[in-house]
Amino acid sequence: MSILKKISLFASAAIATLYTNVAMAQTATAEAGADAAKAAARTEMWLTVAFYILMFVAAGFILGVVGRALKVYELTASATKKKGLNWNSINASIILVIGFLGLYGAFWELNAHGGWLLPDPASKHGVQTDNLLHVTFYITFTVFVLTHCVLFTYLFLYRGRKNKRAYYYPHNDNLEKIWTMVPAVVLSILVFFGWKTWTSIMYPGDLKDAIKVEAVAEQFKWTVRYAGKDNLLGPRNYRLIGGDNVLGVKFDDKTSHDDFFPQEIVLPVNKTVQFQFGAKDVIHSAYMPHFRVQMNCVPGMNTYFTFTPTITTNEMRSKVNDAKFDYLLYCNKICGASHFNMKFVIKVVSDKEYRAWLKDQTPFWVKKNEKPAPAEAPAAPTAVPADSTKADSTKAADKTLAINIK
Repeated sequence: MSILKKISLFASAAIATLYTNVAMAQTATAEAGADAAKAAARTEMWLTVAFYILMFVAAGFILGVVGRALKVYELTASATKKKGLNWNSINASIILVIGFLGLYGAFWELNAHGGWLLPDPASKHGVQTDNLLHVTFYITFTVFVLTHCVLFTYLFLYRGRKNKRAYYYPHNDNLEKIWTMVPAVVLSILVFFGWKTWTSIMYPGDLKDAIKVEAVAEQFKWTVRYAGKDNLLGPRNYRLIGGDNVLGVKFDDKTSHDDFFPQEIVLPVNKTVQFQFGAKDVIHSAYMPHFRVQMNCVPGMNTYFTFTPTITTNEMRSKVNDAKFDYLLYCNKICGASHFNMKFVIKVVSDKEYRAWLKDQTPFWVKKNEKPAPAEAPAAPTAVPADSTKADSTKAADKTLAINIK
């Protein structure tokens, strides 16, 4: 038995076994009841796996048959002294077709899924970084397409032919200068504008009036703290972590007394915000895709990022046609089993809405030191009126005693 037949029989047996297991799983699914949904999903997965395995085996079988047919043709041509196949031309044609199909696939992928690369930017610097990304992409993609068109065309035009030798062309100084200088100039321009944009993002200038927000990561949640009226975040010390002081804030420092811990991040539109990031256990990464923000959260040190949101939550909901849309703070480091659960809602609102929200926030220090309202004192007992009859009789007795003494 040939190797090809053995492979075919083995693949057929594997597929038959797989489908038998799938059928058994389907039977078990009908009896499971509560686990029906999970079993159905598992069945669908195995059917998909079986389909692709079958397609792979079928493709291999077809290629094997074609290869055998070509081998028979070559042997027949050799026996009859006929001209055989020109494999150089065949391979060159295949490469040309595959090359241009690949380029078509690149264009198709860009058109079909290009919108999934990044969401619309909702910050000032996000627009700048996206512009840099787009310019770089267009330049490199253009070079990619042109060079591959030349590559595949040359592979076809200059394929091996009988009685034809390739022209020996070892080097050309002018060409080497051109393909060295042009990329160097283009890259220098891109690097310059990239450096300029990066500097403006990381060194934004005076942050005295910027809203100060701290986000501290731990497995597997975020704790957010806002600076209060003094716009200063109080210091932290990990030795103080415990009980309800989850961040180890030093409350003996007055700058901590007005800090508060909200359940969601609320930011005013078109106002500068400085985020301070930290971590309590392992390295995390704060990621806000719509704001083009990502910064590592490192235990034992603080990192910072400053940005200005430009689109409110309601405006973005209208833009993406999703009434339930919210900006989110994610963790972008695989920090453990529940890494996926590290999300924190961010809402961008008008300045008026932000100020109203601020008024509703109570500093943690105030909550912690609130004294319970004193209990109401019991009502004083109502005075009982004296018995007038008894009083008169007492007076009469006193008079009688006085007469007797006399």
